[in-house]
Amino acid sequence: MSSDLNVESTNAEELTLLPEAESAVSWGDSAPKGGKAVLGRILKDGAKVPLFLGQTLVNSLRDMGYNSTTSALCEHVDNAIQWGATEIRVYFHESGRQDDRKISALVYDNARGMAPNVLKVATAFGGSLVFENRGGIGRYGMGMKAAALSMSPAFEVYSWQEPRSYYSMILDVDEIGNSRSNLIELPDPTLNENLPSEIVGILTRPMTFPKNPSESQTLLAKDADELAQRLGRSGTIVYMPECDRLTYRKASTLVDHATKEMGRIYRRWISKDDGSAARKD
Repeated sequence: MSSDLNVESTNAEELTLLPEAESAVSWGDSAPKGGKAVLGRILKDGAKVPLFLGQTLVNSLRDMGYNSTTSALCEHVDNAIQWGATEIRVYFHESGRQDDRKISALVYDNARGMAPNVLKVATAFGGSLVFENRGGIGRYGMGMKAAALSMSPAFEVYSWQEPRSYYSMILDVDEIGNSRSNLIELPDPTLNENLPSEIVGILTRPMTFPKNPSESQTLLAKDADELAQRLGRSGTIVYMPECDRLTYRKASTLVDHATKEMGRIYRRWISKDDGSAARKD
């Protein structure tokens, strides 16, 4: 997965550290190569030191302490509620054989969506439009990114404020970790007329759990054309493909846990009688 991060022009050759600098570095074998290159440049040449080493920061954020997959997903639900969503859907998509099972997660909401520059800010760590505003739920501009990365090494955000105008951003831990730049910048959002086929599939096909989907599930849409109409003028999708850090190995167990916990956490929001919590799947 590639997000075409903008980087400063740097020499991609391996750096030879001075003996005293080399003895001070003791990184593990799986440490991000780009981070090693940046650190080597700093120690060898006395290059400017950024406040955050992006290559290692994003890897560290993957270990932020969420108690469960459900608690991480609640970050996205909280954001949706804060920005006026009346419909929120959480999906676990399981694929592959039993010995090679892959699970992707997706959260859709019909809130006001984000303009391109707002989406770009929201994808940055610390990027918040409500920083230290205690009147809402989120405050620090970390939750969405940290929650998504706690589940998957990459995530995609699609947001729109006009029909069929889906602006997207991708954040990929491996790509960032391999960057050899002191300064890692986010690219501009990409404009898409259609959503990726894997996302369309998740949103238009019945889930295999719970059983008897025709009786227990209300599809968002039956096909891609209907989906485009159903998504309407605004909304946001956060997609976490092939999650590698989940509380449970089966999608059915994840669904059970999320249903119970979210039902308890959001019981007041769900029970509102003003129509602002019409459906929650």
